[in-house]
Amino acid sequence: MTGFLEGRTELADGRLVDIGDVEVWCHDTGGDGEPLLLLGGPSVGHFHFDFVRPYLGDHRLVTWEPRGFGPSGRDGRPYSVDVWAADLEGLLDALGVERGHVWANAFSSYIGFAFAAAFPERLGALVSYTDVWAADPAKGYAGAWEAYREIIGAHGTRGEGAARLARLYALTDPPWFTDWFELSVAEVLHADTAAQTIGYFCTEADVRDRLADVRAPLLVLLGDRSWDGSPLDTRIDPSLDLIRGHIPAAEVATLHAHPVHLIIQEPEQAAAIVRRFLAAHPLA
Repeated sequence: MTGFLEGRTELADGRLVDIGDVEVWCHDTGGDGEPLLLLGGPSVGHFHFDFVRPYLGDHRLVTWEPRGFGPSGRDGRPYSVDVWAADLEGLLDALGVERGHVWANAFSSYIGFAFAAAFPERLGALVSYTDVWAADPAKGYAGAWEAYREIIGAHGTRGEGAARLARLYALTDPPWFTDWFELSVAEVLHADTAAQTIGYFCTEADVRDRLADVRAPLLVLLGDRSWDGSPLDTRIDPSLDLIRGHIPAAEVATLHAHPVHLIIQEPEQAAAIVRRFLAAHPLA
């Protein structure tokens, strides 16, 4: 099944941009629309947003691969949400973007919140998931990293390693999900930086202390279905409770889809929700 290849933003479609001490890969559609930075989940990177791109044509769309991922530099310095947030500001400078909106999906929510707290003058509105604390007991990310670590240690992140990482997920909607994940993770994740990147997100990342400093309008977008399509009890979400406690004006939108892969399962509906939110909070 190769239907997912239509509209795929290949790495060759973007370019490396010098942001000071490292080059990062990005894709920029240009144009006069309000800039919208799309931060994909670290396992599959910018490919996460290929499915919503057709419904966001009014915006200048910028996707990237943070340092340590994809073709971007792997300079050996410690990775952290602060480093990636500063890199995002550096990318805005390099592209000549004074201010933009951010849509951060999955673990990139950590970067979105850190960026919002550190660089409020560069941000219009923020769309995120509920990831603010890797040790949230309701999420079980430490166990997920152990599964990742074992596979990557034995097989790497390409070939058999990518195939095994893809098979960790039981998502059957869409039917080509596993093939898409395998192809994408092989281009995004590196065995030599996995512990400092995806491992960090699963076990160390924590932006709870930044939430009170977020001043941008916030939309939390999530789904209410598990991997197998069964309903999730969205009332039990300690991380979302933290967000609401620190950012009372935060809006929450829920789709009948997987919590983070909703942008694959319901791309048109997700994009429509985000467009309405951004239209209510224009950069001007």
